[in-house]
Amino acid sequence: MQPPIGGSTPMPKLLRAEVARLHQAMKLTLDPVAKRELAARALELAQEAEAIADLPADVEALHASIAHYRHMLAEAESISKKQVLTHVLQRAEDKLEQMSRHQLPPKPHRLAVA
Repeated sequence: MQPPIGGSTPMPKLLRAEVARLHQAMKLTLDPVAKRELAARALELAQEAEAIADLPADVEALHASIAHYRHMLAEAESISKKQVLTHVLQRAEDKLEQMSRHQLPPKPHRLAVA
């Protein structure tokens, strides 16, 4: 299993840069097996980058996305798909935690006195 790019919370920009690097390596490689492996890895990273970039910005939708990715992970059969989903799920959970820390507590309602 490949480690995520950029630590435990890969960013789409870093992932896209790695995809571009892999595409360059594919152009320079003559071995068809190596090209296929590079292409497969590039596809995984591209999917991961786009899924992370598309994570919602509001807490409620993010909870729904996390539940969706957990379900997909439980149903995934291939190792590469599980790997991508695990990284996306981790990033979504990190984003939710960050949003929760920065969220202000709700203001108490005040009754108007006439």
